[in-house]
Amino acid sequence: MDLQEFLQRLEKNGDLRRIKRSVDTNLEVAALVRREFVRQDGKAILFEQVQGSPFPLVVNLFGSARRMSQLLRCRDLEHFTEQIEQLLNSEQGSAVERLRKLSVKSESVVTIEPRCQYRVLENLSSLPALKTWPRESGRYFTLPLVITKHPQTGTHNFAIYRGQIIDEQHIALNFSAGSGAAEHLAVAHKNNLPLSVALVFGSDPALYWLASAPIPTACDELAIYRRLFSTLLSITTCVSQQLNVPADAEFVIEGEINPGETCFEGPFGNHTGCYVTRDDCPLLRVTSITCRDNPIMPATVVGPPPSENVFLAKTSVCLLRQMLKIDFPQIIDLEMPEMTIFHGVALLSIHRQSSKAVKQLVEALWADSPLQKSKLLILLDSDIDLQDFSTAYWRLINRIDEKRIYRNGKRLAIDATGVDPKILVVEDEQTIKQLRPRFADFNL
Repeated sequence: MDLQEFLQRLEKNGDLRRIKRSVDTNLEVAALVRREFVRQDGKAILFEQVQGSPFPLVVNLFGSARRMSQLLRCRDLEHFTEQIEQLLNSEQGSAVERLRKLSVKSESVVTIEPRCQYRVLENLSSLPALKTWPRESGRYFTLPLVITKHPQTGTHNFAIYRGQIIDEQHIALNFSAGSGAAEHLAVAHKNNLPLSVALVFGSDPALYWLASAPIPTACDELAIYRRLFSTLLSITTCVSQQLNVPADAEFVIEGEINPGETCFEGPFGNHTGCYVTRDDCPLLRVTSITCRDNPIMPATVVGPPPSENVFLAKTSVCLLRQMLKIDFPQIIDLEMPEMTIFHGVALLSIHRQSSKAVKQLVEALWADSPLQKSKLLILLDSDIDLQDFSTAYWRLINRIDEKRIYRNGKRLAIDATGVDPKILVVEDEQTIKQLRPRFADFNL
């Protein structure tokens, strides 16, 4: 399923809004899309006429649990969690070991005449890219699937990084230290070699979840894609770089990052609600731009919640939860509140254990786990429904104890566990049982 097939399904289900009026990518698109974010049943939006570009633009692809379920080929996120659990349980070992085993023997279909190379574009000027906040200094590609290859192992990495257009042939590509692309860049530059990069727009929307999921960098995302979705991805070789890209992409921007070439990037308004800048952003020199016939550019509007990216992150929690339960049997469940999901704030329900054991669990999570960068961990007893954040907060406030608050640099963990079930205030079951048939008599 490529992007345009996905859009056809959305339109058939009444989940796509077409805007035929001309819109400006300078603040207008973002302002309109943010209005859609706050709707209870917000739709994906296809802007058919974009000022300064011959190409349509689609935004808010991921902005509902319903659309995420569609692109992940599942009934709902609970069903997706079951699929992930079944996949991980097909192997043995730690969560990372299982994912690496699932990455072995990636298969794909090589396409000789790919749709994504139907047409060659001269430069970046005709592509629709967004300026979403007033103080941003330029236009951004906000939803590229960035593909790089480890110079020694040949393993491809998929991820989503923002890219600021510097001029017609250069992009400031912002990937942080510790990312897969950063690892590949370091190895290439150590050997005084440029790093080949491809920015892919479109293809199967499920790839966007895969690129944002907490999958270890040594894993082959395409192999996991095949195992999870029982689908072979058609790929092709880039025009100017030795990289494989999805053959059904809408656009492909190819380029390379030469050793030592960086630039200033930003300001950019991100999920913290603040503008950010970077002095040493890797500078991508564009070597080729291709597209399919009648392509559509996907984008996302970044900023503080509400945003469509929250739903993309919530699906990653499905994988994160199962990984943690494999490596830490003490953990029963995990939830991450939408407003702070990109800060790694996590609520964990755990089996009853001593305060010393809880502290050891916190230290282990900080030392080596997908939550090691989380700014706040809150540990709760199993009687608390983690999806009921008000009740979780109420329990937290009632259990705050300086001895159960742990700090490590900018990270904080609060142990709100240890409530004796015998002292919990609960209703009398016998009374409720007797009253239940008579509730209507009391107009209740």
